[in-house]
Amino acid sequence: MNKDHEINRKHWDDRTEAHYIHRGYKVKEFLEGTFDLHPLELEEVGDVKGKTLLHLQCHFGMDTLTWARKGATVTGVDISDKSIEYAQKLAKEANIANTRFIRTDLFDLPEKLDDEFDIVFTSYGAIWWMSDINKWAEVVARYVKKGGFFYIADCHPLSQMFDGDKKVIEPYFHMGTERYYDETDYCAKDVVIEEEVGWRWSLGDIINALIKAGLTIEFLHEFPFCVYDKWPSFVKDDDGWYYYPDRKNDIPLTFSIKASRR
Repeated sequence: MNKDHEINRKHWDDRTEAHYIHRGYKVKEFLEGTFDLHPLELEEVGDVKGKTLLHLQCHFGMDTLTWARKGATVTGVDISDKSIEYAQKLAKEANIANTRFIRTDLFDLPEKLDDEFDIVFTSYGAIWWMSDINKWAEVVARYVKKGGFFYIADCHPLSQMFDGDKKVIEPYFHMGTERYYDETDYCAKDVVIEEEVGWRWSLGDIINALIKAGLTIEFLHEFPFCVYDKWPSFVKDDDGWYYYPDRKNDIPLTFSIKASRR
């Protein structure tokens, strides 16, 4: 395993239990039958009934299991031992069949899984953890069967540049390996991450990597909202999306891509 990925594996082990019990993840509501996915993903991915779906970087599997509830046969993959442990626990408690979870570094997945899938899926917060965007895309493309597609919805790379007042605080383009120490978890504020490692990728980096890996871009969509209150200034609309309060000068906060293997 990549040594920096191993650093991240350990801190996701530390985060997972705190996330599982945190009210923000709404595990209780999920066990009562609610869906975890957002309307955006549900609409753009479409009907999954009877299809096979591979969820990369699945964390503890709520999104994965939501796709199973929608009728897909799902496989979830994550680097964290604890995430897979809790995903299996959640599947059992929710009594959801047609599920499988695999603990591995995403880059090592071809050594552990031979299948191909109708749909390969990943979402919010995924790209930041990939040390090599081209290798990531190669793994993605490896699992898309002919006639199938890859779908991603994630935080827009441009959004990472700005703070809550739209002041530039970060660069846009790739800067190599970035290290952060003693960061508070984005959800469970009592959890402090000793070290995490990330990589900044532009929208062009992501799209070109997918094309290079042999996939055809079906669409790229950009949206002026995000899935969480990234900054205290953000306002929430009736659909549950978060925006900058000044809607006259919106910037993209979320993007989605569908890429197929024809």
